[in-house]
Amino acid sequence: MDTFDEFLGKAKNLVDLAGKKTGEAVELAKLKMSRMQLNGEIQKTYEKLGAFVYKFHKSGEDNQELIDICVGEIDSLLVQLDAIASKINEIRSSVKCPQCGALNDEESIYCAKCGAKMAMEPATEPIYADAPAEEPAAETQTEE
Repeated sequence: MDTFDEFLGKAKNLVDLAGKKTGEAVELAKLKMSRMQLNGEIQKTYEKLGAFVYKFHKSGEDNQELIDICVGEIDSLLVQLDAIASKINEIRSSVKCPQCGALNDEESIYCAKCGAKMAMEPATEPIYADAPAEEPAAETQTEE
C-alpha cells in the first residue's frame, strides 16, 4: 500500500508542478500581449509628438505645453513597459550574462551563448527577453 501512496504523492506533485508551469505560461503570454500593446501606444505617441513638432515648426507657433504633455505620456508608457519587462523576467527567472548580455536560467553556472561564468545574483535591471543581446560597442559615442 505504501508504494501506491508514494505513487499518488509523486503524481500529485507532478500535477501541481504542471499546473504551476501552465499558470506561468499563461501569465507570460498575457504580459507579452500587454508589452506589444504598450509598444504600439508608444509608437503612436511618438508619431503624434512628431506631427505636433512639425506642425508648430511650419506654422511658426510655439506650443511647448502640448509637446510636454506628449513627452509625459511617453515617459509614463515607458515606465509601464519597464514594469512589464521586470515581471516577465521574474517569471522566467532570468539572469543576464555579464560578458555578452544573453539571458540564461537563474541556476546557470555558465552562459549558454558565450560560456562565460555567470554572476550569482539575478539581473536587477529590466531585460527585454525578446530583444537581441546588445553587442559591446567598439567606440564610445557621445549623445549630442
